[in-house]
Amino acid sequence: MGRVGDWLRRKVRDPLVAELRQGVTPEALATAVATGAALGLLPFLGTTTAACALAGRLARLNHLALQLTNYLLAPVQLLLIIPFVRLGERLTGAEPVAIDLATVARVFTETPGLFFERFGLAGLHAALAWVVVVPALAWVLRRLLLPTFRRLATLTPRP
Repeated sequence: MGRVGDWLRRKVRDPLVAELRQGVTPEALATAVATGAALGLLPFLGTTTAACALAGRLARLNHLALQLTNYLLAPVQLLLIIPFVRLGERLTGAEPVAIDLATVARVFTETPGLFFERFGLAGLHAALAWVVVVPALAWVLRRLLLPTFRRLATLTPRP
């Protein structure tokens, strides 16, 4: 296996298999991974870890699976922010806001109030798109993962 494959095995598969060995059910693991993926795609930087921790506590989900999935999807989260904004604008019929990432970062660090004034509506549009798209993605992901986790559970000795 290549370096990426070895890394994925050690950092993703092995910890999830360890959870199955400790008695976590395939259903609970699939739900936690799907929820971690959904929350990991929130279009607001700096919110996903807290959102996963809160969801894990409230719904009694596996924190390792939640946060592992959340962290793995961080690059995808960054890539989806602008598409979420654009989809939200289309859903509401709003005019597209000009988004230059360097300007957004500068305005946020220099004048947070102006940032929310200029880009707050774009954030709401992104949130709307996230609410429309992500629940279905999470449902599909859970359905796809469940057979895999069930198969892994049969290969894994339980306590």
